Amino acid sequence: MKVTLTVKADELKIAQLLSKFAEKYRMTYKLNRQSECYLLTAELNSEDFGELIRRLNHLKEVQFKIEEIRGGGMLDKFNVSLTRTNVDALIGKEGLAKTDIDPVDGGVVKVNGEIWLSRSADECLIKEGSKVRVIRIEGVTLIVEGVSEK
Repeated sequence: MKVTLTVKADELKIAQLLSKFAEKYRMTYKLNRQSECYLLTAELNSEDFGELIRRLNHLKEVQFKIEEIRGGGMLDKFNVSLTRTNVDALIGKEGLAKTDIDPVDGGVVKVNGEIWLSRSADECLIKEGSKVRVIRIEGVTLIVEGVSEK
């Protein structure tokens, strides 16, 4: 499994801990200095992750935050598809053009009961009242295409 953590600790102590741990548990790691902390990226067996966390907790005045975990445990055994959330969940959804969607000035669409600024993906005018599908999101603007009603 691959783990990314931000760690605030004494440089010498964290380096010693990682060196000893990597030797005993066959872990590979990179420790990069950030502005106020270190970014630790480690590859290790999922069974050894708890031991790494336990040892980090034993360092004096250490603070750490798990930023990302990839693989390990059940993720190694099953093909897990993650549920899209927030605005990513809008991609592929259909909605209604509330105004004309001009290729230059854009327009307004209603998707999932919410009003959004929009632009046409194919530089064509989309008429008010037309069905649209969200292709991608740029900032707070939905990029849409017209959907033909069959």
